[in-house]
Amino acid sequence: MNKRICLVSEFYYPVDTATGYYMTEIAEFLAKKGDFEVHVICTNAKYNAGISYDFSKEEIRNDVHIHRAITGTIDKNNFFKRAVRLLYSSFCLFFKVLKTVKRHDTLFAVTNPAFMILLLPFVRWLKRTRYVLLVHDIFPENMVAVGKMHENSFLYRILKKIFDWAYSRADVCISIGRDMTKVVEEKTRNRVPVETITNWADTTNVYPIEKETCQYRKDLGLEKVFVFEFAGNLGRVQGLDNILAAISLINDVRLHFLFIGDGAKRVDIENFANSNPLKNVTCIGFQERKRQNDFLNACDVGIVTLADGMYGIGVPSKSYNIMASGKPILMISDPGSEIALCVKEFGIGWVVEPNNPEKLKEAFLAISRCTDLENMGRKARFVAESEFAKEFILMKYCNLLK
Repeated sequence: MNKRICLVSEFYYPVDTATGYYMTEIAEFLAKKGDFEVHVICTNAKYNAGISYDFSKEEIRNDVHIHRAITGTIDKNNFFKRAVRLLYSSFCLFFKVLKTVKRHDTLFAVTNPAFMILLLPFVRWLKRTRYVLLVHDIFPENMVAVGKMHENSFLYRILKKIFDWAYSRADVCISIGRDMTKVVEEKTRNRVPVETITNWADTTNVYPIEKETCQYRKDLGLEKVFVFEFAGNLGRVQGLDNILAAISLINDVRLHFLFIGDGAKRVDIENFANSNPLKNVTCIGFQERKRQNDFLNACDVGIVTLADGMYGIGVPSKSYNIMASGKPILMISDPGSEIALCVKEFGIGWVVEPNNPEKLKEAFLAISRCTDLENMGRKARFVAESEFAKEFILMKYCNLLK
Protein backbone atom coordinates (compact mmCIF):
# COMPACT_ATOMS: atom_id res chain seq x y z
CA MET A 1 0.00 0.00 0.00
CA ASN A 2 1.11 3.54 -0.72
CA LYS A 3 1.93 5.73 2.26
CA ARG A 4 -1.00 7.96 3.28
CA ILE A 5 -0.48 11.68 3.54
CA CYS A 6 -3.22 13.94 4.91
CA LEU A 7 -2.70 17.49 3.75
CA VAL A 8 -4.54 20.18 5.74
CA SER A 9 -5.19 23.61 4.22
CA GLU A 10 -7.80 26.32 4.53
CA PHE A 11 -7.89 26.72 0.73
CA TYR A 12 -7.62 24.19 -2.07
CA TYR A 13 -8.77 23.82 -5.68
CA PRO A 14 -10.58 25.64 -7.27
CA VAL A 15 -9.43 28.55 -5.08
CA ASP A 16 -6.26 29.77 -6.81
CA THR A 17 -4.99 32.34 -4.32
CA ALA A 18 -1.41 31.69 -3.22
CA THR A 19 -2.23 29.10 -0.53
CA GLY A 20 -4.87 27.33 -2.63
CA TYR A 21 -2.64 27.20 -5.69
CA TYR A 22 0.48 25.97 -3.92
CA MET A 23 -1.27 23.32 -1.85
CA THR A 24 -3.13 22.01 -4.90
CA GLU A 25 0.10 21.70 -6.89
CA ILE A 26 1.94 20.02 -4.00
CA ALA A 27 -0.86 17.52 -3.34
CA GLU A 28 -1.24 16.53 -6.99
CA PHE A 29 2.51 16.18 -7.47
CA LEU A 30 2.79 13.95 -4.40
CA ALA A 31 -0.01 11.75 -5.72
CA LYS A 32 1.48 11.55 -9.22
CA LYS A 33 5.22 11.42 -8.66
CA GLY A 34 5.58 10.46 -5.00
CA ASP A 35 3.48 7.28 -5.01
CA PHE A 36 1.56 8.54 -1.99
CA GLU A 37 -2.12 8.10 -1.21
CA VAL A 38 -2.96 11.77 -0.76
CA HIS A 39 -5.97 13.07 1.17
CA VAL A 40 -6.66 16.81 1.36
CA ILE A 41 -8.76 18.19 4.21
CA CYS A 42 -9.82 21.77 3.46
CA THR A 43 -12.67 24.22 3.96
CA ASN A 44 -15.33 25.21 1.47
CA ALA A 45 -14.31 28.90 1.71
CA LYS A 46 -14.37 30.50 -1.75
CA TYR A 47 -12.18 33.53 -0.93
CA ASN A 48 -13.45 35.20 -4.10
CA ALA A 49 -17.23 35.00 -4.32
CA GLY A 50 -17.19 34.75 -8.11
CA ILE A 51 -16.07 31.11 -8.12
CA SER A 52 -18.78 28.78 -9.45
CA TYR A 53 -18.17 25.34 -7.98
CA ASP A 54 -19.91 22.78 -5.78
CA PHE A 55 -17.86 23.16 -2.60
CA SER A 56 -20.05 20.75 -0.64
CA LYS A 57 -18.95 17.60 -2.46
CA GLU A 58 -16.13 15.25 -1.59
CA GLU A 59 -14.31 14.01 -4.64
CA ILE A 60 -11.19 12.47 -6.12
CA ARG A 61 -9.43 14.88 -8.45
CA ASN A 62 -6.13 14.01 -10.17
CA ASP A 63 -5.73 11.07 -7.76
CA VAL A 64 -6.18 13.32 -4.69
CA HIS A 65 -9.00 12.56 -2.24
CA ILE A 66 -10.62 15.90 -1.26
CA HIS A 67 -12.57 16.20 2.01
CA ARG A 68 -14.24 19.57 2.63
CA ALA A 69 -15.37 21.03 5.94
CA ILE A 70 -18.41 23.27 5.50
CA THR A 71 -17.50 26.64 7.00
CA GLY A 72 -18.66 29.51 4.76
CA THR A 73 -16.88 32.34 2.96
CA ILE A 74 -14.34 34.59 4.68
CA ASP A 75 -14.48 38.38 4.50
CA LYS A 76 -10.72 38.90 4.26
CA ASN A 77 -10.95 42.70 4.40
CA ASN A 78 -12.80 42.97 7.73
CA PHE A 79 -10.35 42.05 10.51
CA PHE A 80 -12.91 41.24 13.23
CA LYS A 81 -15.22 39.23 10.98
CA ARG A 82 -12.26 37.39 9.55
CA ALA A 83 -10.94 36.49 13.02
CA VAL A 84 -14.33 35.09 14.11
CA ARG A 85 -14.73 33.18 10.86
CA LEU A 86 -11.21 31.76 11.08
CA LEU A 87 -11.85 30.54 14.61
CA TYR A 88 -15.09 28.86 13.53
CA SER A 89 -13.57 27.37 10.39
CA SER A 90 -10.56 26.07 12.36
CA PHE A 91 -12.81 24.03 14.63
CA CYS A 92 -14.85 22.73 11.68
CA LEU A 93 -11.64 21.75 9.95
CA PHE A 94 -10.27 20.18 13.15
CA PHE A 95 -13.21 17.78 13.45
CA LYS A 96 -12.92 16.90 9.78
CA VAL A 97 -9.23 16.15 10.30
CA LEU A 98 -10.00 13.93 13.31
CA LYS A 99 -12.49 11.99 11.22
CA THR A 100 -10.20 11.57 8.20
CA VAL A 101 -6.68 11.04 9.60
CA LYS A 102 -5.75 7.47 10.51
CA ARG A 103 -3.13 6.26 12.93
CA HIS A 104 0.40 6.50 11.58
CA ASP A 105 -0.55 8.70 8.59
CA THR A 106 1.72 11.61 7.75
CA LEU A 107 -0.02 14.84 8.73
CA PHE A 108 1.14 17.65 6.42
CA ALA A 109 -0.37 21.06 7.17
CA VAL A 110 0.10 24.68 6.15
CA THR A 111 -0.26 27.57 8.61
CA ASN A 112 -3.74 28.57 7.36
CA PRO A 113 -6.10 28.96 9.10
CA ALA A 114 -4.06 30.26 12.02
CA PHE A 115 -6.02 28.64 14.84
CA MET A 116 -5.49 25.18 13.31
CA ILE A 117 -1.83 25.46 14.32
CA LEU A 118 -3.00 25.25 17.94
CA LEU A 119 -5.20 22.19 17.31
CA LEU A 120 -3.00 20.03 15.12
CA PRO A 121 -0.60 18.96 17.93
CA PHE A 122 -3.56 17.17 19.51
CA VAL A 123 -4.22 15.33 16.24
CA ARG A 124 -0.56 14.32 16.15
CA TRP A 125 -0.82 12.97 19.70
CA LEU A 126 -4.16 11.18 19.27
CA LYS A 127 -3.37 9.61 15.90
CA ARG A 128 0.36 8.99 16.43
CA THR A 129 1.17 10.71 13.15
CA ARG A 130 4.32 12.22 11.76
CA TYR A 131 3.53 15.94 11.65
CA VAL A 132 5.09 18.24 9.02
CA LEU A 133 4.22 21.95 9.19
CA LEU A 134 4.65 24.14 6.11
CA VAL A 135 5.17 27.69 7.41
CA HIS A 136 3.67 30.37 5.19
CA ASP A 137 2.90 32.72 8.10
CA ILE A 138 4.34 33.40 11.56
CA PHE A 139 1.71 33.97 14.26
CA PRO A 140 1.25 36.17 16.23
CA GLU A 141 4.30 38.15 15.09
CA ASN A 142 2.52 39.07 11.85
CA MET A 143 -0.19 40.79 13.91
CA VAL A 144 2.45 43.16 15.28
CA ALA A 145 3.74 43.83 11.76
CA VAL A 146 0.28 44.91 10.53
CA GLY A 147 -0.35 47.04 13.62
CA LYS A 148 -3.11 44.89 15.10
CA MET A 149 -1.15 44.12 18.28
CA HIS A 150 1.66 45.63 20.30
CA GLU A 151 4.56 43.37 21.17
CA ASN A 152 4.51 44.57 24.78
CA SER A 153 0.82 43.84 25.31
CA PHE A 154 -0.30 41.09 27.65
CA LEU A 155 -2.43 39.45 24.93
CA TYR A 156 0.51 39.29 22.52
CA ARG A 157 2.85 37.75 25.10
CA ILE A 158 0.28 35.07 25.94
CA LEU A 159 -0.45 34.30 22.29
CA LYS A 160 3.24 34.14 21.46
CA LYS A 161 3.87 31.54 24.17
CA ILE A 162 0.94 29.44 22.95
CA PHE A 163 1.86 29.65 19.26
CA ASP A 164 5.57 29.07 19.95
CA TRP A 165 4.55 25.86 21.74
CA ALA A 166 2.32 24.85 18.82
CA TYR A 167 5.01 25.40 16.17
CA SER A 168 7.49 23.38 18.23
CA ARG A 169 5.12 20.36 18.30
CA ALA A 170 5.82 19.58 14.64
CA ASP A 171 8.30 16.85 13.75
CA VAL A 172 9.60 19.00 10.89
CA CYS A 173 8.93 22.61 9.89
CA ILE A 174 9.32 23.75 6.30
CA SER A 175 10.06 27.44 5.77
CA ILE A 176 9.87 29.20 2.41
CA GLY A 177 12.86 31.52 2.88
CA ARG A 178 16.22 31.81 4.61
CA ASP A 179 15.05 34.72 6.75
CA MET A 180 11.96 32.74 7.76
CA THR A 181 14.13 29.74 8.68
CA LYS A 182 15.97 31.90 11.22
CA VAL A 183 12.69 33.12 12.71
CA VAL A 184 11.21 29.61 12.94
CA GLU A 185 14.39 28.24 14.55
CA GLU A 186 14.21 30.98 17.15
CA LYS A 187 10.47 30.44 17.64
CA THR A 188 10.89 26.70 18.24
CA ARG A 189 14.14 27.19 20.21
CA ASN A 190 15.90 24.83 17.76
CA ARG A 191 13.83 21.90 19.02
CA VAL A 192 12.46 21.15 15.56
CA PRO A 193 14.41 20.57 12.33
CA VAL A 194 13.65 23.35 9.85
CA GLU A 195 13.97 22.70 6.10
CA THR A 196 14.02 25.60 3.64
CA ILE A 197 12.00 24.94 0.48
CA THR A 198 11.19 28.08 -1.50
CA ASN A 199 8.12 28.54 -3.64
CA TRP A 200 8.56 28.06 -7.37
CA ALA A 201 8.20 29.78 -10.71
CA ASP A 202 5.62 28.46 -13.17
CA THR A 203 7.99 28.62 -16.13
CA THR A 204 5.61 26.71 -18.40
CA ASN A 205 2.65 29.07 -18.17
CA VAL A 206 4.58 32.27 -17.46
CA TYR A 207 7.21 33.41 -19.96
CA PRO A 208 8.47 36.62 -21.58
CA ILE A 209 6.46 38.17 -24.42
CA GLU A 210 7.10 41.32 -26.41
CA LYS A 211 5.58 44.39 -24.77
CA GLU A 212 4.01 45.37 -28.05
CA THR A 213 1.88 42.20 -28.03
CA CYS A 214 0.73 42.55 -24.41
CA GLN A 215 -3.03 43.05 -24.39
CA TYR A 216 -3.04 44.76 -20.99
CA ARG A 217 -0.68 47.49 -22.19
CA LYS A 218 -2.90 48.09 -25.21
CA ASP A 219 -6.18 48.07 -23.29
CA LEU A 220 -4.84 50.43 -20.60
CA GLY A 221 -3.08 52.75 -23.03
CA LEU A 222 0.38 52.15 -21.57
CA GLU A 223 2.37 51.62 -24.78
CA LYS A 224 4.41 54.83 -24.50
CA VAL A 225 5.18 54.96 -20.76
CA PHE A 226 7.58 53.19 -18.40
CA VAL A 227 5.46 50.89 -16.25
CA PHE A 228 6.13 49.77 -12.67
CA GLU A 229 3.68 47.06 -11.67
CA PHE A 230 2.53 45.75 -8.30
CA ALA A 231 0.43 42.60 -8.79
CA GLY A 232 -0.89 40.68 -5.80
CA ASN A 233 -2.66 41.15 -2.50
CA LEU A 234 -3.27 44.84 -1.82
CA GLY A 235 -3.13 44.30 1.92
CA ARG A 236 -1.73 45.97 5.00
CA VAL A 237 1.59 44.10 5.15
CA GLN A 238 2.72 45.11 1.66
CA GLY A 239 3.88 48.62 2.57
CA LEU A 240 1.68 50.21 -0.10
CA ASP A 241 1.43 53.57 1.70
CA ASN A 242 5.18 53.92 1.24
CA ILE A 243 4.81 53.38 -2.52
CA LEU A 244 1.99 55.90 -2.81
CA ALA A 245 4.00 58.46 -0.85
CA ALA A 246 6.93 58.00 -3.23
CA ILE A 247 4.69 58.32 -6.30
CA SER A 248 3.31 61.60 -4.96
CA LEU A 249 6.87 63.01 -5.08
CA ILE A 250 7.28 62.21 -8.80
CA ASN A 251 6.57 64.79 -11.50
CA ASP A 252 7.64 62.71 -14.51
CA VAL A 253 4.64 61.75 -16.70
CA ARG A 254 6.75 59.08 -18.45
CA LEU A 255 6.44 56.87 -15.36
CA HIS A 256 3.23 54.93 -14.80
CA PHE A 257 2.26 52.73 -11.83
CA LEU A 258 -0.06 49.79 -12.35
CA PHE A 259 -1.68 48.01 -9.37
CA ILE A 260 -3.36 44.66 -9.95
CA GLY A 261 -5.17 42.83 -7.16
CA ASP A 262 -7.59 43.21 -4.31
CA GLY A 263 -7.38 43.71 -0.57
CA ALA A 264 -7.84 46.11 2.31
CA LYS A 265 -5.80 48.90 0.64
CA ARG A 266 -7.48 48.79 -2.77
CA VAL A 267 -9.86 51.66 -2.02
CA ASP A 268 -6.96 53.82 -0.82
CA ILE A 269 -5.08 53.17 -4.05
CA GLU A 270 -8.14 53.95 -6.18
CA ASN A 271 -8.74 57.19 -4.28
CA PHE A 272 -5.07 58.14 -4.73
CA ALA A 273 -5.27 57.38 -8.46
CA ASN A 274 -8.37 59.55 -8.87
CA SER A 275 -6.84 62.49 -7.02
CA ASN A 276 -3.33 62.28 -8.49
CA PRO A 277 -2.88 65.23 -10.90
CA LEU A 278 -0.48 63.34 -13.20
CA LYS A 279 -3.02 60.54 -13.72
CA ASN A 280 -0.15 58.06 -13.78
CA VAL A 281 -1.65 55.45 -11.44
CA THR A 282 -4.01 52.66 -12.53
CA CYS A 283 -5.68 50.06 -10.31
CA ILE A 284 -7.60 47.31 -12.12
CA GLY A 285 -8.51 44.95 -9.28
CA PHE A 286 -8.29 41.17 -9.04
CA GLN A 287 -7.32 39.24 -12.18
CA GLU A 288 -7.57 35.47 -12.63
CA ARG A 289 -4.37 33.45 -12.36
CA LYS A 290 -4.86 32.10 -15.89
CA ARG A 291 -4.29 35.65 -17.20
CA GLN A 292 -1.10 36.28 -15.27
CA ASN A 293 1.29 35.79 -18.19
CA ASP A 294 -0.26 38.76 -19.94
CA PHE A 295 -0.55 41.03 -16.93
CA LEU A 296 2.93 40.20 -15.62
CA ASN A 297 4.31 41.17 -19.02
CA ALA A 298 2.44 44.49 -18.96
CA CYS A 299 5.26 46.20 -17.09
CA ASP A 300 8.91 47.10 -17.47
CA VAL A 301 9.73 46.35 -13.81
CA GLY A 302 7.82 44.32 -11.21
CA ILE A 303 7.48 45.68 -7.68
CA VAL A 304 7.66 43.36 -4.67
CA THR A 305 7.29 44.71 -1.14
CA LEU A 306 7.34 43.74 2.50
CA ALA A 307 6.42 46.31 5.12
CA ASP A 308 8.91 47.27 7.79
CA GLY A 309 8.84 44.63 10.52
CA MET A 310 7.99 41.76 8.16
CA TYR A 311 11.52 40.30 8.08
CA GLY A 312 11.23 36.51 8.24
CA ILE A 313 7.45 36.61 8.58
CA GLY A 314 6.48 36.30 4.91
CA VAL A 315 8.00 35.63 1.49
CA PRO A 316 6.11 37.16 -1.49
CA SER A 317 5.48 34.17 -3.77
CA LYS A 318 4.70 36.38 -6.77
CA SER A 319 8.42 37.17 -7.04
CA TYR A 320 9.15 33.87 -8.76
CA ASN A 321 6.65 34.39 -11.58
CA ILE A 322 7.93 37.93 -12.09
CA MET A 323 11.30 36.26 -12.71
CA ALA A 324 9.62 33.75 -15.05
CA SER A 325 8.13 36.61 -17.08
CA GLY A 326 11.63 37.97 -17.63
CA LYS A 327 11.16 41.18 -15.67
CA PRO A 328 13.62 42.78 -13.24
CA ILE A 329 12.41 43.18 -9.66
CA LEU A 330 12.33 46.28 -7.48
CA MET A 331 12.29 44.80 -3.96
CA ILE A 332 11.21 47.11 -1.15
CA SER A 333 12.11 45.38 2.09
CA ASP A 334 14.74 44.62 4.69
CA PRO A 335 17.92 43.79 2.71
CA GLY A 336 18.15 40.42 4.50
CA SER A 337 14.75 39.16 3.36
CA GLU A 338 14.67 36.11 1.07
CA ILE A 339 13.69 37.89 -2.14
CA ALA A 340 16.07 40.78 -1.47
CA LEU A 341 18.88 38.24 -1.12
CA CYS A 342 17.88 36.63 -4.44
CA VAL A 343 17.75 39.99 -6.23
CA LYS A 344 21.25 40.88 -5.03
CA GLU A 345 22.80 37.42 -5.51
CA PHE A 346 21.59 36.99 -9.08
CA GLY A 347 21.75 40.64 -10.19
CA ILE A 348 18.13 40.80 -11.30
CA GLY A 349 17.00 44.12 -9.86
CA TRP A 350 17.23 46.59 -7.01
CA VAL A 351 16.61 46.60 -3.25
CA VAL A 352 15.29 49.67 -1.42
CA GLU A 353 14.66 49.92 2.31
CA PRO A 354 11.02 50.26 3.42
CA ASN A 355 9.45 53.43 4.87
CA ASN A 356 11.66 55.80 2.91
CA PRO A 357 9.55 57.47 0.18
CA GLU A 358 12.34 59.85 -0.84
CA LYS A 359 14.79 56.98 -1.55
CA LEU A 360 12.07 55.04 -3.33
CA LYS A 361 11.28 58.04 -5.53
CA GLU A 362 14.96 58.28 -6.46
CA ALA A 363 14.99 54.56 -7.25
CA PHE A 364 11.95 54.89 -9.53
CA LEU A 365 13.59 57.69 -11.48
CA ALA A 366 16.98 55.96 -11.73
CA ILE A 367 15.45 52.64 -12.82
CA SER A 368 13.41 54.34 -15.55
CA ARG A 369 16.73 55.52 -17.05
CA CYS A 370 18.51 52.16 -16.68
CA THR A 371 19.98 50.79 -19.94
CA ASP A 372 20.50 47.23 -18.63
CA LEU A 373 16.85 46.19 -18.25
CA GLU A 374 16.87 43.61 -21.05
CA ASN A 375 19.93 41.88 -19.68
CA MET A 376 18.45 41.83 -16.17
CA GLY A 377 15.24 40.38 -17.58
CA ARG A 378 17.11 37.58 -19.34
CA LYS A 379 18.96 36.76 -16.13
CA ALA A 380 15.68 36.75 -14.20
CA ARG A 381 14.21 34.21 -16.62
CA PHE A 382 17.35 32.06 -16.41
CA VAL A 383 17.19 32.10 -12.59
CA ALA A 384 13.52 31.07 -12.69
CA GLU A 385 14.35 28.11 -14.93
CA SER A 386 17.52 27.00 -13.16
CA GLU A 387 16.88 27.73 -9.48
CA PHE A 388 13.11 27.84 -9.01
CA ALA A 389 11.60 25.49 -11.63
CA LYS A 390 8.38 23.91 -10.37
CA GLU A 391 9.27 20.23 -10.69
CA PHE A 392 12.67 20.79 -9.06
CA ILE A 393 11.06 22.44 -6.03
CA LEU A 394 8.18 19.95 -5.78
CA MET A 395 10.60 17.03 -5.79
CA LYS A 396 12.05 18.44 -2.57
CA TYR A 397 8.65 17.90 -0.94
CA CYS A 398 8.58 14.33 -2.22
CA ASN A 399 12.01 13.56 -0.85
CA LEU A 400 11.26 15.13 2.53
CA LEU A 401 7.93 13.36 2.98
CA LYS A 402 9.35 9.98 1.98
